[in-house]
Amino acid sequence: MKRIIAAIALTLFAAGGVKASNYPFDYTYQNVQVVSKGPALVATVSSGIMSKLVIGYKRGGILGASNSIQAVVRVTAVEYYSGYSKTTERVIALPKEWHGTGFMTKDMSLYDFVPAGFAGSLSRVEVAFFSGPQWDSNYGANYVVERNELYGSAARFRSENNGGPDTDLYCWDFIVSQMRK
Repeated sequence: MKRIIAAIALTLFAAGGVKASNYPFDYTYQNVQVVSKGPALVATVSSGIMSKLVIGYKRGGILGASNSIQAVVRVTAVEYYSGYSKTTERVIALPKEWHGTGFMTKDMSLYDFVPAGFAGSLSRVEVAFFSGPQWDSNYGANYVVERNELYGSAARFRSENNGGPDTDLYCWDFIVSQMRK
């Protein structure tokens, strides 16, 4: 009898601890925003526990017939409190997307581009693609996606599967469907 009472008490205290965490029930739901500019695709996947960036290049672009492509990605983030901006540039490889829609990166953490101690948000993403000597950089202007375009995007999706730190499969399916357009 004492064991039953102890088990019930433990369950009640554990449930009370979870309720007292003050996290909303949808804290781990993942939100996807996708912007396409010509053959370039920029997507963010975020929840209360993660923030990811995905870069894609559609098959219909001038580099679409290539075996492999790379991208020069320049990310600008703005700190919440001071307004200080930090711009980081990386060259990344884009493997072929499994469904044949083009090329796409894995989900990259925002902290791949800004320091981990930087308390800020994405402000601007610029992308130029290349395969060997051939470039697709929107005639030298790069494919630019501003914060307002990204978060005001018509292409949005919300996965309510209580995802973890990695991008949910339903979110990937949505991003791939945007690559097909």
